[in-house]
Amino acid sequence: MAKLQLNSYRDIMRDKNFLAFWSGFTLSSIGDSLTRVALTWLVFEETKSAQALGILTIAYTAPILLGGFFAGPLLDRFGARRVMIFDNLIRGLVFALIPILHALGRLEIWHIYVFAAIYGALMMISLAGGPTLIPSIVKNEQLETANAMETLSYTVSGVIGPPLAGLLIVWIGTTSVVIFDAVSYFIFAFTLLGMSVKEPVHESTESENTSYGIMDAVRLMVGNKVILSTTLMFMAFNVGLGALTVFLPLVSDQIAAGSSEIFGALLGAMALGEVISAWLAGSLILKMTLGKRIALAQILSGLSLALLLSGATIWAVAIGLFLLGFFSAPLTIWAQTLRMQVIPPELRGRTFALLRTLMQGATPLGGALAGFLLPVLGMQFMIGLSSFVIGAPGLAGMQITELKQAGGE
Repeated sequence: MAKLQLNSYRDIMRDKNFLAFWSGFTLSSIGDSLTRVALTWLVFEETKSAQALGILTIAYTAPILLGGFFAGPLLDRFGARRVMIFDNLIRGLVFALIPILHALGRLEIWHIYVFAAIYGALMMISLAGGPTLIPSIVKNEQLETANAMETLSYTVSGVIGPPLAGLLIVWIGTTSVVIFDAVSYFIFAFTLLGMSVKEPVHESTESENTSYGIMDAVRLMVGNKVILSTTLMFMAFNVGLGALTVFLPLVSDQIAAGSSEIFGALLGAMALGEVISAWLAGSLILKMTLGKRIALAQILSGLSLALLLSGATIWAVAIGLFLLGFFSAPLTIWAQTLRMQVIPPELRGRTFALLRTLMQGATPLGGALAGFLLPVLGMQFMIGLSSFVIGAPGLAGMQITELKQAGGE
């Protein structure tokens, strides 16, 4: 049923360009993870408010909708590597302001919302830039492993970042943690600058510049049932995940009041599951189509989150989050591999920006719903609703023939 090929990772890490990209991307992801935990805890500590956490989630994610409109054309017009260099330099400078303002005694909660919004507006450059750049670095047969490596960057940062952030908050203070993120942006920009990659940059004639637009990406998405179905399924998943970002700090506070270490450890448990499954997804050959794997994994993700309904004990929550991470991490790997096979090179930036904008844009909806519904309907209702929103689309995906047959041998 399955075969493990460890040499797939060994081969891809021999590529100096990919190694440079992945190393910088991973370090930057760890920095982002530290900052996300630190700022979430800062807002919670200062306000003890679900609404305030909901606003932070919206600030982090809602601007992605705006950023997605300019990220795709920029990536296609100037090349992913070049645009990502400027993105990292800008974000590094912006986040360096947080500890500076704190040291001057001028940092306020609304500043945190503004910085989170800037991060969200620029986030799509890296989210779409990675899959736009990867096909120009690796061979076609290495795409699934490369996509697994990209996901591992996020998941490894999720394992290392939250627990480390919880400890650093105690040792050096919440705002000082952000310094690591600012430095990581500058390092990633430096690694990208040292790469030698020839990208399909289209800028020679007026007709070429205007021949492709966002509507071409929309038509491609709507006309391909595999791309459309996975996009809608993942949008629903992210609505549930947005709700999780709001109620998890409250669940953590029920387990151990005021403990940033417990909050970081719970996020780390979910990320540990993501790391294990992402690594397996890049090396394990399964005799099941990618489409079936995607639908089944989303069903199991919803069921895993439902384990939190058993009670606010650290073990029940940690196991549920670990399984949620384990079943959800391969979703992006498998879907991204399918998309890379059908999206033309000249449309990669726009299409990946469109898809990831739609999917990431669903997160603030979940955060907003949880922020306002949780105080009214209670914790158990929000956990159950989030579980349903995440898992039910997987059942629907099992009914789509094109999806079930996609990605077969």
